[in-house]
Amino acid sequence: MRFFSWLFRKKPRKIKMGIALGSGGAKGFAELGAIRAFEENGVYFDVFAGSSIGSIIGAFLSNGYSSTDIMNLIKSVDFSEILSKLMIKMDTDGLYKVLDKMIGGLNIEELQKPYRAVATEMESGDMHVFSTGSVAQATCASSCYPPFFKPVVIGGRKYVDGAFSNSIPADQVRDMGAEYVVGIDLSSTVKKKPTFLTKMFTTYVGKEEKPSKKGYDNADVMLHPDLNDFNPTSFSAGNIMYEIGYNEAIKMIPKIKEDVKRLSLTKPKKQKKK
Repeated sequence: MRFFSWLFRKKPRKIKMGIALGSGGAKGFAELGAIRAFEENGVYFDVFAGSSIGSIIGAFLSNGYSSTDIMNLIKSVDFSEILSKLMIKMDTDGLYKVLDKMIGGLNIEELQKPYRAVATEMESGDMHVFSTGSVAQATCASSCYPPFFKPVVIGGRKYVDGAFSNSIPADQVRDMGAEYVVGIDLSSTVKKKPTFLTKMFTTYVGKEEKPSKKGYDNADVMLHPDLNDFNPTSFSAGNIMYEIGYNEAIKMIPKIKEDVKRLSLTKPKKQKKK
């Protein structure tokens, strides 16, 4: 009897994992910390999508880079040069050159794993998803946050930051076939006072009242590191935010592993026909 129960018992199946990396500028260091925690605990992802800084981190992860690789790349970049050009030109040209060189001039179709970058079409305020074409161009469009950058023009259309239309694109991760989706929300729960730059320049206002909604509606678990003491330009506090992201992921790993184990013993859901 025991032999037959062993023979016919359910065998766990491989679950397709995905991660949605949220927007937040310098707060993206927390996402790298979370990825480091996942790597150390055997939690790996098969598909990636991101908005703004999340799109940049996601692009490198989808091409096989580890969190340590990405941190080393960041340390090798002369941000003072990029920032000086930024303040003069207010465009993403410098960022594009750095990203294109770092990613090896690849197109999205050439990345090792499925990946999407989310931007916002400036005129309509609608979400635009980049799933093909230049990685550097897509990530620049996804990271173009007014008033710091002028809109990125691609194919005659103007694009700004994905944070305005879909700040945590878990729906895109789900659409790529992920059965279990982890999201990382870098947004602060505390409203910050306007900065000198935002007072000087008129910033863009998107039409989405809750750009994080698709993230929460489609994620199985959402990490929300406490970054209330930081803002999107707090690059000098990168190591601190890294640790905060790491610790937040460590807290959630037992739940993620338990969820995935339970899911691995169930039948896969049939994909809806589009």
